[in-house]
Amino acid sequence: MSAIFGGFEQIIYTSNTVGAGVTPTPVGITTRLNPILDPGNISIRGTGRRGLYDILLGMRQPQFTMDILPTDIDFIGDYQDGQTEIPYLHYVNSTGGGTGLTFTNVVFNRVSVEARHNEAITATIEAWADGLTDLETMASWPAITAVTPYRWLHSALIIVAAPAETAWWSWRYEVNNNLQSLGNVANGAIRDVKARHREVTGLIVKDLASFAEWLALMVVDPASEAGKFNITITVDGNTGPGTGTVVTLINQDDCRWGRLEAPVGPEDLQAKRFPFLATDLT
Repeated sequence: MSAIFGGFEQIIYTSNTVGAGVTPTPVGITTRLNPILDPGNISIRGTGRRGLYDILLGMRQPQFTMDILPTDIDFIGDYQDGQTEIPYLHYVNSTGGGTGLTFTNVVFNRVSVEARHNEAITATIEAWADGLTDLETMASWPAITAVTPYRWLHSALIIVAAPAETAWWSWRYEVNNNLQSLGNVANGAIRDVKARHREVTGLIVKDLASFAEWLALMVVDPASEAGKFNITITVDGNTGPGTGTVVTLINQDDCRWGRLEAPVGPEDLQAKRFPFLATDLT
């Protein structure tokens, strides 16, 4: 039989240390994985030759992208700031005798989290690392068992003030930490990854009881294009599968609506899109 692995065999783990006495923690249910190693090739061109004279190695950049169904929302809340590092992230072929890759000092560059009515909460993560090695030796690679992803009912959305909104179809936000890799002049690797200015954007799709409700959200203070207002998004582990605590993903007082539109077709309800821009996460 071919030794090529199927995508279903890949599992992601995290750990604070490595070694024969350490058991790593599975991240949760991953639906798409993509480890990346960019050698940063430098093309050398010049006159006198149509093709390249040479291809030089540039700065080595390990990255990792993944789509997950969070089973512990703390994984998103703890690392979405782009400054808190995961010491080790392991990409493991679960049936391949412990083969895979280990990324070191991993930080999130982009994070997108979304909840849709009657669906599981999803997250898309683009992570950067400052190192990549063969899979580190660990005590064991535990199977993912008894995991339950969060669903839309585990989340709460507040616009302006309590009580929480209940008439929404979806919410989504994206954090862009604008990471920058700092090169190591001695060996061409990365010595550190630093976060720059953060950008937080999002979109709320809300089903409205009346046109007046849409008008109030769109042009009437405080939740209007004229003023800044609070948007809070939380996920409750007390009723969900996680730690039993409420994790705040966004709680920002300085938010503004973006471009507000109201397209509608003859078959549509009055569900309107409210894109927003926040000054920060909290």
